[in-house]
Amino acid sequence: MLAEDAGRVLAYSTFGVNRDDDTGPAVGEIRSFFADPDAWGRGAAPRLIADVLARLAELGYAEVTLWSFAANARANAFYERHGMERDGGRRTQEAWADIAQVRYRRTLAV
Repeated sequence: MLAEDAGRVLAYSTFGVNRDDDTGPAVGEIRSFFADPDAWGRGAAPRLIADVLARLAELGYAEVTLWSFAANARANAFYERHGMERDGGRRTQEAWADIAQVRYRRTLAV
């Protein structure tokens, strides 16, 4: 899903089936969520995450998770403003230079 203005991508997200082994079929996953720093403060990211959460609910998911870098205070504050809470999940991945990640989760409106 994209947030764009006059053909310029301001933010994008990918989402779908959860890939974590410890979640069930009622839990979706936001796999990526990125906003162009030049678009910060323009409202694109809040609108986009609202649309993503609504779409996941439409797809039948009762909850959603996402992974974020533990030290990414700006992104983590954004997720928390949008109802996400850390659920205790932690991981590192070689593909991301083994940087500590934390998992966020929230219930979706059905």
